[in-house]
Amino acid sequence: MSGAVAHVDLDAISQNIRTLGALAPRSQFMLAVKSNAYGHGLHEVVRTGLGAGVSSFGVLETTAGIALRASGVEVPVFAWMHGHGTDFAAAAEARVDLGVQTFWQLEAIAASGSSVRPRVHLKIDTGLHRGGADRPRWAEFVTEALRLQALGKLEVVAAWSHLSDTSHSADLASTRLFSAAVDEARSLGAEFELLHLGASAAVIDLPEAHFDLVRVGIAAYGISPFDDRSAADLGLRPAMQLRAPVLDARHGLASIAVGFGDGIQSDPAAAAFVVVDGHAAPVIEVGVDETVVALPPAAGAVAAGSECIVFGDGSRGEATAEQWASWGGTVGDEIVTGLTGRVRRQFAGS
Repeated sequence: MSGAVAHVDLDAISQNIRTLGALAPRSQFMLAVKSNAYGHGLHEVVRTGLGAGVSSFGVLETTAGIALRASGVEVPVFAWMHGHGTDFAAAAEARVDLGVQTFWQLEAIAASGSSVRPRVHLKIDTGLHRGGADRPRWAEFVTEALRLQALGKLEVVAAWSHLSDTSHSADLASTRLFSAAVDEARSLGAEFELLHLGASAAVIDLPEAHFDLVRVGIAAYGISPFDDRSAADLGLRPAMQLRAPVLDARHGLASIAVGFGDGIQSDPAAAAFVVVDGHAAPVIEVGVDETVVALPPAAGAVAAGSECIVFGDGSRGEATAEQWASWGGTVGDEIVTGLTGRVRRQFAGS
């Protein structure tokens, strides 16, 4: 265990959920809690989400969905990333809805032998090319799902897709493609309970993609899904602050007890800084277990044990996860999700 601690403000997550939910008031709100709730703590975030009015949860793997059921979660749970070793029967019996993207997944789910009919959401590829039936084979995909439903092997309950978020016009075109695919599926006999397409970016910018349900991920944690607007611009509060103690300070340099072994960027841009005792300290080098920073003259006598803030909400002059992402040429999702198990999580709020 390193000396770094990720402080998670659950009240910020609750506020963000309410802010984003107000943008899609006629849609159900699915909170994506994949990858340990983007590094924020799965079970703590789930409890917060339930208190904030979340209607369902999205995970990647069925094992995470089954774990939520075991913890007492009763609202719908949706899992959509399946390998050939996925235990579809266990998922169905735990009442985990299954996102289905390929013919082999349909057949494997139908052959799983579950005592409960698996509930499936059929995915159409609308241009992102991240899974889903290609448009030319969509009718065949739907027809096969309906055949298996007629045999009692599964239940078709939803249609869904992902947007590319490359541009407003591209996403609008994908939304129209999705609607056309849904109409075609219905003409073949599909009766969908739910349609879902929009995620964080679409909730904010594309009301045409809200449909029955919206899937909100990174924005709920206070990180912008856009390159040109920050969380603050969107009225969102970053929920995580990463702190670490000073290990040693001498000759104008300080070593901080956090490194790329804890998940921070190993080679950030020259503009990178942390805040030590309230003063911005440029990052000189990031190692496995510690980071060396240059102490400004105004910092005065920094001693071992002094507080360092690596990133947070910016309220104490620190950089945000979004800024660290820009320094590392990545996205804010990676900064918070990439924190390793060595970093202890500490929770505040409801």
